[in-house]
Amino acid sequence: MKTSALHAELVKLHRAPIWLAFVALPLVAAAIGTFNYVSNLAILQDGWFDLWTQHTLFSGMFFLHALIGASCSWLMRLEHRGTNWNQLMTAPAGTLRILASKLLAAWLMLGVGLTVTGALFVGCGKLAGLPGLPGPEYVQWIVLAWVAGLASIACQLLVSLLIRNFAAPVGIAVIGGLVGFFLHAYDKGLAWPYGLVVVALNSNGNGALSAGQLIPFLAATAVYTVAALGIATLIMTRLDVRTGS
Repeated sequence: MKTSALHAELVKLHRAPIWLAFVALPLVAAAIGTFNYVSNLAILQDGWFDLWTQHTLFSGMFFLHALIGASCSWLMRLEHRGTNWNQLMTAPAGTLRILASKLLAAWLMLGVGLTVTGALFVGCGKLAGLPGLPGPEYVQWIVLAWVAGLASIACQLLVSLLIRNFAAPVGIAVIGGLVGFFLHAYDKGLAWPYGLVVVALNSNGNGALSAGQLIPFLAATAVYTVAALGIATLIMTRLDVRTGS
């Protein structure tokens, strides 16, 4: 049943128009970041690293969280139609399993968005005339951002569960990313679930996560993810009772 629940979520995404956003938004972020980089070469002289900060500055603040918000809204929108909640609650899969399948589906979607972001970073760097290729640390930051995205996704699934509208949760995700960015500027990024992606990306250039910081980072990701899923499970269970399913 575990794989069938995830398969059901992936089927919903087959040829879904939401995938266009996973190309368009990283492309916009890359275009803005590259333009800023080539326009300030007199100041930005650290090659790949400076290009990275310009690319991920906008991705971490706006675009990646917009993708997370859009994917979670999309995964919840079908359930909000008509009596679909009743049908979902009578399915053999349990409430937590349903939410976990949506979490994994959105996490895979975020992985696609981050892969596109990384590919555009390399491609734009070559177009800008940077020598060689970026080092392996950039792959590490992308992977850490993918891990951190679990917390944002869990929170957004909760928001999309509570709010039937598609656009409003996306706006909340973008605001959450902005708050996370400013908290990270004051070294408080771990105190906010949406700040974890910003911390992982090292977009402000203050320094990547050290070995000692990695454990609190992973712990915060786990706590926010479990807490958000737990609250969502309780809400869905009460919904189950209320609808008599």
